Amino acid sequence: MEKFKVKLYFQYPKPEVRKWIIFSVLCLLFISCATIKILPEGKSIPEERTIKDKYSRTYSMDFSFFHPRMNSTLQEYAQKHRGNSFRVVRLGSDGVMIRGYFKSDNNQERFSAEMAIRPAGQKKTGLEIKLSTPNPKLAADFLEKAYQELFQIIEQGTGVAPQG
Repeated sequence: MEKFKVKLYFQYPKPEVRKWIIFSVLCLLFISCATIKILPEGKSIPEERTIKDKYSRTYSMDFSFFHPRMNSTLQEYAQKHRGNSFRVVRLGSDGVMIRGYFKSDNNQERFSAEMAIRPAGQKKTGLEIKLSTPNPKLAADFLEKAYQELFQIIEQGTGVAPQG
């Protein structure tokens, strides 16, 4: 028996056909990923089911001294209290970003925390904390207490009180 050789030749489609194929594929991807929901008249789109808020304070300590002390304080706290973890995700001369999880001693809720530390003038540092939780039933006073507790931990660990 003889051996047959088969050669396949693929010819690229014309530019118009290629554009149509790419457009069709993109449309199919969009349709498969997107969900269209028609709401009855008078109804609105439900809000995000996450409680988010932010608080900020200014401290009379130079930025270059404040942020390492704050990070050390948070790391020590996380080692001593289960359910807490913090890590520096951005370190720069214009700001430091720390993200993690904060679980208050007074509440079983675990909050996602994002802390931005920035220079706020000569020998001053600004701290902004954002806490969030997926629990929409969490009362605002629990969130407020968590903020106060986190600020208190930071202020005791760094040895600096906020400016008036």
